[in-house]
Amino acid sequence: MDNLLVRGGSVVDGTGSPARPSDVRVRDGVIAEIGVGLRPDGERVIDASGAYVTPGFIDVHTHFDPTLFWDPMCDPMPQHGVTTALVGNCSLSLAPVRPADRAGLAALFCYIEDLPREVLDTALPWDWESYGDYLDAAGKRGGYGLNVAGLVGHNMLRQYVMGEQAWDRAATADERALIAALLAGSLDAGAFGMSTSLGFDEDRAGRPVPSRIADDAEFAALIDVLADRSRFMTFIPGQSGRQMRADVRRMGDLCRPRDLMHSWIGIFHTSDKPNWAREMLTFAAELQAGGIRSYPQVSPRTLDIHVNWNGGMSWMGLQETWHRMVQATPGDKQRMLTDPQWRAQARAEWDQVPRTMIPHRHPDRIRFVSVTRPHNEKWVGSTLADLVIAHAGHPSDVLADWLLDNDLTPGVVGVGVSNADADGVAETLSHPASIIANSDAGAHLAMMCAIGDTTLTLTRHVRDRDDLTLEQAVHKMTGQLAGLFGFADRGVLREGAAGDVVVFALNELEWKRDVFVSDLPTGAARLRRPAGGYRMTAVAGTIVQEFGELTGARPGCFLRAAR
Repeated sequence: MDNLLVRGGSVVDGTGSPARPSDVRVRDGVIAEIGVGLRPDGERVIDASGAYVTPGFIDVHTHFDPTLFWDPMCDPMPQHGVTTALVGNCSLSLAPVRPADRAGLAALFCYIEDLPREVLDTALPWDWESYGDYLDAAGKRGGYGLNVAGLVGHNMLRQYVMGEQAWDRAATADERALIAALLAGSLDAGAFGMSTSLGFDEDRAGRPVPSRIADDAEFAALIDVLADRSRFMTFIPGQSGRQMRADVRRMGDLCRPRDLMHSWIGIFHTSDKPNWAREMLTFAAELQAGGIRSYPQVSPRTLDIHVNWNGGMSWMGLQETWHRMVQATPGDKQRMLTDPQWRAQARAEWDQVPRTMIPHRHPDRIRFVSVTRPHNEKWVGSTLADLVIAHAGHPSDVLADWLLDNDLTPGVVGVGVSNADADGVAETLSHPASIIANSDAGAHLAMMCAIGDTTLTLTRHVRDRDDLTLEQAVHKMTGQLAGLFGFADRGVLREGAAGDVVVFALNELEWKRDVFVSDLPTGAARLRRPAGGYRMTAVAGTIVQEFGELTGARPGCFLRAAR
């Protein structure tokens, strides 16, 4: 922890209060003084002239759990002003886990979050079993480029108690008690809450994840444990409008008697159903007005998804053909793509399924961004619709031929999968029932870079469009989240609070497109977003990035929730 004096800026303190000229002094990692004209007292001085000084931003939906073991800086999170990240989302955490279940956990994590399995096998030491063991192991890593808080995954709790039967049936009364006790132990060790999944996630074989099998009696027992410790729950509801509403209502009814705060993901603006996001947010507002602390997470980012031809969930909606093909070995891929029977089945499924993650029913939104053979270079920047016109075939057949003609690895992007309309996105961000979260940072490394929502919010929706005032945006990305998720003394600039500070000028910020870099432990590639133009990011008074360059300092720690 360093001492720091930030002078000459305008403080936006994270509470929603108007910006005001002030200096901020951090001493021993804690904000010691805020006022005008503070004089240096031997500390590092940062000139914030013409800039804003805000609390470090908070991201409550990330999947950096494994990343921390190979990239403790979580690059480029600090370069986008983030100083606290919540991991363990989507019913997935790295603990508790029995030694015999480690391989299965890694396989599930990599499938759902689209991470390279060989990277986890190389980087994770797996020297833990309980959640407390996991926090101890994480704490020995030598610090991080930001603070990390963790959730315990419901899947892991069920698997630990029930073994493989967790995938098949509801828990008995005795098992419910054991699952609840395991949750209690994880929370007492320092987990901030529990994450679960209700209607979406599955493993590579198509089995619903264990949390989807849990009944209301089990959820009630777990909610009791969470409420007794003043913690919270996050969850993924079903993704269809009707199922999402039913799942959110179910969790609301279960959480209401214990006044448990819960937050959920899945609301995006879509052009084919422009009123859907508004209707779901209105539904959430009605729940909140009725005393149910239910908070939907929304993101500003347009979902442009790079297809991962080596696995992942890009084609999950086309379950029997394209999804199965991308999970296959290279040899099996070749065989399937040239098999007339597979092709006929793929055409039929393509026409029957209304939507999947890649907008297959809109070939004009499937863009080619790279090729492997010189004679295909002319098609870079074109779309599947262009190729269909040129080859006069069914889109599924044309895309299959394209894969074969590019060694099964063409660069293909589904453009504008959701959140493509800035006006519609603005309505979700500014809605009083929503919270700005759901970045998914740390996941789907070959599909997208989910880092930088902070910068996109500040550039497009504050500076360029005036959808939010700066004070509103900063509050929604700092103080509001800290209050809801129990991050004590974070998210605000006040004396006694953590010295997590960001300095930026709005006209200097830039949200850039992500690019591939090959810097994973095995040399594998990931999509990375360039730095956002922030002058400085400090964690506990120690500067972790300055003008887009990481300093190498690692003052962040794995936070433990207070008992």
